[in-house]
Amino acid sequence: MATFGRTGSGKWHVVGPDGCRYGRAFADDPDSVPDETVTATDIVTYDPPAAEDDRLSADTVGFGGLVHRSSLEHQRLVLPSEIRDGDSELCNSCRSRLETHQKRRSRFISELKHVVPLRDIDWTSTESESLQTCYWCRAHEPTLWVSDTLGSQVCPACGRLYNSPLGDPSPDDRPEEDLRPATPTEFVTPIVFGTTLPEYEPTDLVGSNRPLIEVREKNKYATLKFDLERTGHAFTPEAIDALEEVRDAYADEVAGDESHQAEVKIDVGVIARSVTLEGVYPDDAASVVGDCWPIVGNPANWFPVGWPQQGRLYGLSAERSIPGDEPVVDVFPRLETQSPASSVDTDALKQVTDPGRYQRGERYYNRGAVTEIQRVDSRLQATVKGSQPYDVRVTLEHGRYVDGQCSCPDDAVPCKHIVAAVLTSGDVEPVGDERPLEEILADATREELETLLLGAAEDDLLLRKRIYDQIYG
Repeated sequence: MATFGRTGSGKWHVVGPDGCRYGRAFADDPDSVPDETVTATDIVTYDPPAAEDDRLSADTVGFGGLVHRSSLEHQRLVLPSEIRDGDSELCNSCRSRLETHQKRRSRFISELKHVVPLRDIDWTSTESESLQTCYWCRAHEPTLWVSDTLGSQVCPACGRLYNSPLGDPSPDDRPEEDLRPATPTEFVTPIVFGTTLPEYEPTDLVGSNRPLIEVREKNKYATLKFDLERTGHAFTPEAIDALEEVRDAYADEVAGDESHQAEVKIDVGVIARSVTLEGVYPDDAASVVGDCWPIVGNPANWFPVGWPQQGRLYGLSAERSIPGDEPVVDVFPRLETQSPASSVDTDALKQVTDPGRYQRGERYYNRGAVTEIQRVDSRLQATVKGSQPYDVRVTLEHGRYVDGQCSCPDDAVPCKHIVAAVLTSGDVEPVGDERPLEEILADATREELETLLLGAAEDDLLLRKRIYDQIYG
């Protein structure tokens, strides 16, 4: 329930932390009081109208609407009629904030419904004099809906959307059991890459579904990534607030340092599986990691969401228990080097790729968007999760990109998905060691070929038919 405020003839703003600086001033500064206020539901779902001139359903009569379409459902960002029909519009910055909440809801609820069979949740409503943060979209509300079954407290908009058809998978894809992992009750030691901590020697990196703290040095500064993706959880708003406090303390520490020119900032993923802290001196990384360590490894700061689609590899590689038993570097080999393997000719790939597409492909690689990888001799086949999963096929020659195909709509070759797949190729040992299939077949005996062909034809009816068509008929 967003509250909007206006002073004089100015634009309307969202009052409180979800608004722009003017909207925040209405709540923070007692001397800044809006002349007018109005409160309304900011988002509903609805079925696609039968005709373009159809109006909103009865439960939203009295509100004007702005259509926002997504690949998941038709949704409507609803503004009070005082704003839509009045002389002043909603501030563009505040509108963007509302749409950001909307996108988070769409993304989160869709992914959650692919791992949770529970529907029609009975929510318990809680009221507070202070604003509380929604676990899912991170909007601030005085009223939250709580579900122990889902392990979340959410804003009414998220609760209503979960009980709507929003993001429901097809009957064939709907899970029969709750695929989220159980949340541990004791501290889980994070795995740290990229820096050395006192009294922490991860000589045996075991537990592929433990929290990950990753330090990456970029020129003058380091970026710290706190990642729960491999645990099947996300950070609670309280955990994000705690990490924000660490950021604020460090920003105050370097405020008087004239050589520190970068902004110390926190970036939270659309779904809060990961939080990134930027603008840290490399020499200070270990100290900042030490401050964040008790926050990241404390399961009281987690809530279960399941593994993301682009991280399906993680879900397949780790049991739904914490911590897992598999060594991290075996399950995620690229974490060992922090960069594409030396067997990948990145210079040759850059020469034939648009710079912008290469950078986006590199980001896809870094976040683990390449899954279902198969590499046989010089051929690579993979799925790359962009706005949706795309099928990629690539031909390589001694680590050098030769050509490729992708099911995405981008006409450019190589596209960003092909770039990500090629960078990932160094993480996978090729079957056949890039030796041409023709050579292997030429060296095989007649008996070996017959056994292979008969075995393949036993499992593949189309191959069986093809043999009859080409040899017998």
